Amino acid sequence: MNFVAGERICARTTCDDGFPIVRYGTVNAVVAANGPLIVVFDDDMGANLVDLSEVEILSITSISLVLSGVDLADNPDLRQGLCALWQEEAASAGIEIDAIYLLGAGLRDSNDTWALAEVHSGGQTYVVRVHTDPNAANDVTLRADLPRQWN
Repeated sequence: MNFVAGERICARTTCDDGFPIVRYGTVNAVVAANGPLIVVFDDDMGANLVDLSEVEILSITSISLVLSGVDLADNPDLRQGLCALWQEEAASAGIEIDAIYLLGAGLRDSNDTWALAEVHSGGQTYVVRVHTDPNAANDVTLRADLPRQWN
């Protein structure tokens, strides 16, 4: 993937304790084609050297929250509050949301997914979903992606 100075990015890594960290920032410079980037993170005044393997271009679909507690997806009352968490994360990343239409307690999208809201951003429609992962027994993931087309 090629990055250019001024491009917004999302960096995913782990802290010293092994917990995941997600940071948003702007590419300051590209050191080499296959080398690290110099990034100025939103929460940091200085520039940081960041490995390419930790970076992706920031977009509405790269905003992802992994939360502990399958009950967050299973319980309708808790599920209703998840979209607000996703909205806050998108706002902290600087993603502009034109409109959001909540789907109440969500609509069952598949065996492991609930659609929580329809989101409009940059002239495109997305759906915010909560996913349970059978391989991560207690985790749920919140993210926006394109609507599924059933033909």
